[in-house]
Amino acid sequence: MRTLVRLDRLNVIAAIGVMTVVGCGGGSTGPKLPDPVKVKGVVAMDSQPLPDAMVFFVPEGGKSMGNGATGITDSSGTFELVTTSGKAKKPGAIPGNYKVWISRLVGPDGKPVAPNADVPPADLGAVESLPSRYSDVMMTELKASVTGEGGSFDFSISSR
Repeated sequence: MRTLVRLDRLNVIAAIGVMTVVGCGGGSTGPKLPDPVKVKGVVAMDSQPLPDAMVFFVPEGGKSMGNGATGITDSSGTFELVTTSGKAKKPGAIPGNYKVWISRLVGPDGKPVAPNADVPPADLGAVESLPSRYSDVMMTELKASVTGEGGSFDFSISSR
């Protein structure tokens, strides 16, 4: 039986903040950032593919790498990152060092809850199903270093 962690107010604010920031910035007034490089990977939990999880690559140490990149795992746990700058979306991530945050919200019925800008996940009764050492942007143990060649990052996480 999987233990669910309540989605507290801080995690909701952090999730909304990261999703909002990832969609902003990169306008013509800021410094020109390098082009993103292809980044993909697989998320497995307890040696099984983890579908319907949100994967966030958040830049370490400031804004020099832009806003980060996001992806959503498919039924095989596979994800491909996308960097959003203003209204433009480009496949991949900007080279640099990242904290990686993985979140999988589920509703009261145990089914995944998709991100929705119109209705906050907490209003749907959503709870975080992953341990905070992976799902909390401030506590995550996961990291990635994206080189100019891009790459594949596989994350094997545990429900315990």
